[in-house]
Amino acid sequence: MPTYKAAVLPLLFALAACSEGFEVTRKAPEQVLLPDGTVVAGADGWCVDETTLRSGSDTSVVVLGSCAALARNPEAPRPDVPGIVTVSVETQPGASPTVDDLTAFFGTETGRTVLAEDGQADSVEVLEVRVEEDVLYIRSRDSSAATGANSQNWRAVFMLAGRFVSVSLFGRADRPIPTEDGFAAITAQTRELRLANLG
Repeated sequence: MPTYKAAVLPLLFALAACSEGFEVTRKAPEQVLLPDGTVVAGADGWCVDETTLRSGSDTSVVVLGSCAALARNPEAPRPDVPGIVTVSVETQPGASPTVDDLTAFFGTETGRTVLAEDGQADSVEVLEVRVEEDVLYIRSRDSSAATGANSQNWRAVFMLAGRFVSVSLFGRADRPIPTEDGFAAITAQTRELRLANLG
C-alpha cells in the first residue's frame, strides 16, 4: 500500500491543482462496484478515479478526487475541501474487531506503522482520535507523506459487512485543510459508504 500511494497520489494532486480551464473530456463516475460486491460511492463533489482502481486478493483500493478535476470540467461538482480520498476494502470477510480494539491497535507501534506512508512507526504522530457511530477517526502527522500531500491527514477505520474498511483524506501541501473541515469531509464520506451498502 505505501508503494502504491507514493506512485499515484503525487499525480492526482497535480491533476487536482490544475483542473481549472480544461474542456470537458470525460465523465467521472460517482461510484464503483468492487468484485466482492461492495459499493464505493463518493460523497458530494467526490468521484472515482477508475484509472487507479486496484482489486487484489486481499484488498481493493479506490481513489476519489474532485469530480471537476477528474472530468477536467470546471463546471462539474467539487468537494468543499481540496485533496484526495482513498478507500481500501478487505476482500474477504474476517474477524470483526470492536472500535475499542481498533483504538488500542492504532495506539501501538504496529498501528503507527500501518498509518505511515513509508511503513515506519517513527514517521507518524497520532494527534487525535475520535469515535462516532462505531467508526474510529484518527488525525495524524506523517513525516513521510507523499509528494504534494500535507503531512496531516484524517483516517476512518470501521467494519462494513464483516470487511475491514479504511478511508483516508489527504490534503494538499499548498492548501492545508482546517481540522474540523477535514473531519466533516471524512465523516461525510464514511456515511456515504455505509448508506451505499445498506441491505
